[in-house]
Amino acid sequence: MLKELEPLVSQYARSRETLLKCLAGLSEEQLDMCLTERDWSIHDTLVHMATNEALMTRLLQDIANGTQAALPADFDNQKFNDESVAAGRGKRIEQLRADLDASYKDLIAVLETITPEKLTRRGTHPAAGDADVKEFFLAMYAHHEVHCRDVVEQARRLRKNG
Repeated sequence: MLKELEPLVSQYARSRETLLKCLAGLSEEQLDMCLTERDWSIHDTLVHMATNEALMTRLLQDIANGTQAALPADFDNQKFNDESVAAGRGKRIEQLRADLDASYKDLIAVLETITPEKLTRRGTHPAAGDADVKEFFLAMYAHHEVHCRDVVEQARRLRKNG
């Protein structure tokens, strides 16, 4: 892996490890519970994280490879999120963890193929707009971090409230 990407990959890995640790001991009922002022349960957020990471990894790979299979012009991020979360509501935590593991493994595999030449290729991130490969990955990390912190906070509050 490029030295330039290693610090960000390490941060991503630590954040992911914290996320997975915070799930230990939570019941299915707790994972499905929406707290006040939250739209999604922990379960919903995990579904979103896995499906989003899988989609963004495919886009990142396309940009790095110069094939830029961009999202359709009519891509609706909110619709994608709503539909993917709804489709994943029947999954048990074991399957969600497997989905998260698979999407992370795919991401790392893509990052291992990034060369200095590929790093400067540009494409469109659905939320961040025009970005080179490193900026695209940085946007992925920022998204991941926001949701990791949200899940950790929800888990803390659930444990505190019994």
